[in-house]
Amino acid sequence: MLAAVLSFAGWYVGQAGVLRIARMSGRVALCGLYPVLFTAGSLIATAAVTAVLLWPLQLLGIGGWLLGAIGALLVLGQLMLAWRLANQVGVVWLFRSIRFTHRLGQARDGDLRGRVAELAERILSLEQQDPADQVWLTGHSSGSFVMTMLAAELRRQGADQQLAGRLRLLSLGQNLANLAVHGKARGFHADLALLAQEPRLPWLDITSRDDYLCFAAVDPYQSCGVHRPGAGSYPELRLIPLAQRQGLTSLGELLSHQFDLHFEYLRTAPPERSGGFDLIEELLAP
Repeated sequence: MLAAVLSFAGWYVGQAGVLRIARMSGRVALCGLYPVLFTAGSLIATAAVTAVLLWPLQLLGIGGWLLGAIGALLVLGQLMLAWRLANQVGVVWLFRSIRFTHRLGQARDGDLRGRVAELAERILSLEQQDPADQVWLTGHSSGSFVMTMLAAELRRQGADQQLAGRLRLLSLGQNLANLAVHGKARGFHADLALLAQEPRLPWLDITSRDDYLCFAAVDPYQSCGVHRPGAGSYPELRLIPLAQRQGLTSLGELLSHQFDLHFEYLRTAPPERSGGFDLIEELLAP
């Protein structure tokens, strides 16, 4: 993972990926820097602490392989501590999500597309056995990519006719615009273009400005540069307040609860704190 972080940093910082993300959302761009800055800080701190601790040993005349072995143990111990801290503060989880998106952007999505095709076939098989009143495809965060790919695959397999009037899309805290900066993500852009064709599937997109890990109210078609034929906006973009659900009132509280807040879309809340959206109520609505 360390090698993957450094490779990503070369693209994100060295090739100005952060600037392209920042044009759509400065908050998301900063979140992308979080694993890079943490890793850089950990490596710098490890080098500095190791140098300080080895200096007295050198003054005592210790050198050669013994000094090298002690230095290696110090580095290993500090990196293990950094890894534990990275897990505690969400760096590992966030970077796994970032790396998933980055791999999709590099057109390394063959395995995922195979799984999506199998899932589409399974949904159609279940429909033939036991038709449902409604079929919802719901994608949260990076799952919004998978939802979009699955919806497009179902359309390619003719499911939009079989499920006419019953198939709906719901994206929560989506970061679809993360693929906008990748010119190689042509397969995903083709999926978006296919979903924009008439008759369009009902698609509700829920985001929040309190959630720094999503592109709040950012049109995925405009951000990805994908042509959307016809009139009217698509999907339906809806902004909701999330901080009030957890009683967060200050900027400090908001920043310290970002990872937990990102999953608040999936929870239910009392009507007075729901901000006008509750997942269970949405799914069970007539």
